Amino acid sequence: MKVLITGAAGFIGYTLAKRLLARGDDVVGIDNLNDYYDVSLKQARLSALEDARGSFVFHKLDITDRAGVEKLFKKNDFNRVMHLAAQAGVRYSLQNP
Repeated sequence: MKVLITGAAGFIGYTLAKRLLARGDDVVGIDNLNDYYDVSLKQARLSALEDARGSFVFHKLDITDRAGVEKLFKKNDFNRVMHLAAQAGVRYSLQNP
């Protein structure tokens, strides 16, 4: 199965990707890698996924980049999409919806 995970560098996206890779799925992850919290933590998670068993491909991409997302879907035949991308922090999201 080929799965797209948005927010792949976050804790939940990373954990899901790790599980899917372990069962043999192909995973494509996207994340904008914003600096709301430590980017080095996100990069470490992505490195671990790239070293994991299975096929993991990462694209630095913001889900609000419509043209970029459309291009990604044209190049890939996804069986599933797990949409986990989100802006962390309730207060921040209220000030910057």
